[in-house]
Amino acid sequence: FGLLFFKMKYYQDETFKNIDFSIEKEIAEFDNCSFQNCQFTGMKLLNFNFIECEFHTCDFSAANLSSCSLNDCNFEACKLLGLRFDLCNPFLFQVNFKDCQLDFSSFYQCKMKKTNFENCSLKEVDFTEADLEGSNFHESTLSGAVFERTNLVKSNFTTAQNFNINPEINNIKAAHFSKDNLSGLLLNYQLN
Repeated sequence: FGLLFFKMKYYQDETFKNIDFSIEKEIAEFDNCSFQNCQFTGMKLLNFNFIECEFHTCDFSAANLSSCSLNDCNFEACKLLGLRFDLCNPFLFQVNFKDCQLDFSSFYQCKMKKTNFENCSLKEVDFTEADLEGSNFHESTLSGAVFERTNLVKSNFTTAQNFNINPEINNIKAAHFSKDNLSGLLLNYQLN
């Protein structure tokens, strides 16, 4: 009674270049696809599935990721400002980032062990209650990023910059820091 059936478009092993997907309205699944210089700005990606996809110089700023599946997806030189990754489908959620802008995004309660954030801008990103065990923040800037009740066990911050992590409310067991950035663990104590 009143059930709506729709056909989802399916793409496999395809490369998309210079396409503005923000004007597309049909739900789609992309398996092992590559996106280069594509626009997803402000797009509602409700129920879209991206499986083992690569994104290069794409813009997702202000996109709605509600129930979007990102399974083993890699983003390089992408603009991902203000995204709510916490609204993604949590099943098989796995992402990695290199040279990306993720400012003002949220990973609240995301389970994302061994995630790479390489040379990324993570200003004011919310990592509250996220599971980032074994993650790598190589050369990333974390000004104003929020870490509260976050699992950072075995995570690597040796070359990260401008972070403020309170060891009393985060699990940092066996995490890696350098002597040059240890002050990021002491800011809450107002030590000089």
